[in-house]
Amino acid sequence: MRFVKRLAAGAAALGIAALAMTGPTPAAAQTAEPIRIGVPLPLTGVLAVGGQTILAGVQFAADEINAAGGLLGRPVSLLIEDTKSEPNTAATIASKMVTEDKVYAFVGGYGSTADFALLSSVKRYKPLFIHTGSSSVRLEKTFGTEDWYYHVYIWDYHRQKAASSFLASIDPKVKTVALAYEDGLYGADAAKYAEEYLTKAGIKLVMKEPFKSGSPDFSPVLTRVKSLNADAFFSVGYSGDNLQLVRQMKSLGIKPKLTMVVSAGDRRADYGDMSEGLTMITEWSTADRTPAAAELIRKVEAKGQTIAPVFPQGYVGMMTLAKSIESAGTLDQDKVRQALSTATFDTPYGKIGYRPSEGGGLHQLLSDETMVIVQHRKEGEEIVYPAAKASGKLVYPAP
Repeated sequence: MRFVKRLAAGAAALGIAALAMTGPTPAAAQTAEPIRIGVPLPLTGVLAVGGQTILAGVQFAADEINAAGGLLGRPVSLLIEDTKSEPNTAATIASKMVTEDKVYAFVGGYGSTADFALLSSVKRYKPLFIHTGSSSVRLEKTFGTEDWYYHVYIWDYHRQKAASSFLASIDPKVKTVALAYEDGLYGADAAKYAEEYLTKAGIKLVMKEPFKSGSPDFSPVLTRVKSLNADAFFSVGYSGDNLQLVRQMKSLGIKPKLTMVVSAGDRRADYGDMSEGLTMITEWSTADRTPAAAELIRKVEAKGQTIAPVFPQGYVGMMTLAKSIESAGTLDQDKVRQALSTATFDTPYGKIGYRPSEGGGLHQLLSDETMVIVQHRKEGEEIVYPAAKASGKLVYPAP
C-alpha cells in the first residue's frame, strides 16, 4: 500500500506559524522544485499506532518548515510509504525510494525487524537517513558506523540502563523482576540487556519469557507472573501488546506490586481506567514542561491534535535535518552531514546533538540520560524518574 503526500507552504492541513528561519517568502518557495524526503513507516499492521504517530510528527515539522518558506527557497515534499511492519515490503519500498523516486533523504523507520531489511536494501546507495525509531543493537552494529546513518531513538542498552537505575532507586527495595518480551529483534536485545543491567543493580531476574507480538492471549505469561510474585513485572512489547497485556491483567485479577511497560506510541486515553499505577519507560512525556517541550505541546494542542510519546521522534528527526540544511546553506550531502554531526539542537528532549554512542555508533541523538519513567494516575500521568524531571512521586506498591 502506498501513501503519498506532498506538502507545500501554507497548503497542508497541519500547517502552523513560521519558525524563526531565514529564507524566501512562502510564495517563492511554492514555485521552486520540491526537496523530496522519503518517509517509510508502518501505517498498517501491528506497529501502526506508533508509525502513524511518528508520521504525524514528521508532517507537523514539514508544515512548519514550509510555512516558514521551505528550505533554501524550496518546499519540502514528503513521499510517505507503508512498510506494514513486513521486512520484504520495507526493503522493496526503500529501494524504490532511492532508485526511482530519487528522494534527497529519509526521515522514518520504526520496528527493528522490518527496518533491518529496509536499511540493508539501501546500504549500498549510502542515502542520508534519519532513523526515527527501532532500538535493536543489531541495527547499531550493522549500520551505526556508516557516515550516512543518523539515529534519533535510543538503543536497547539505553532503555535497560535507565529501567534498571529506576528499579534500583525504589524504596522499599525491588529485589526480583519478572520479564516478558516480544520474540523479534527488539525484544531479544531487550531481554539480553535487561538481564545484564538488572544483575549489575543487584536485582534478580526470576522470569525471562518471550511472546509473539500481536498475540491475543497473554494469560500463560501472566499466570506465571502471578505464581512468581516478583516485586516488579516488566514487559517489552509494542503498543497493541501493552494494551492487551494491561487489559488481561485486569480481567484476570493479576496485580503485581509494580508493572512497567515500554511506551511504543501509547496514549494515556488508550488505557482508560485500566492502568492506574502502571509505569512506562519512555523517551518523552507530555508531563515534561521544560520550555521546548511545553512549546511543542502548545503548538500541537493549538491545532486540536493530541500528542503521544513517539510524536517528537518524527518531529525532531525532520527538524534536525532541516536545521542542518539551513546551517550548511546547501543540499550538498557531505556538508549537511557535517552540520548534522556537529550541531547542538534545542529539542523537546533537551539540548542535544548526534554524537558517538558507547555501542560504537557514530551519530546517536537520545540516550539513557534523556529517558523518563511515568506512572499513570486515575487521570493523566506524572513523571516519577529521574528526580530532575519528576512532576510527582512513585506510588509503590501500585494501587
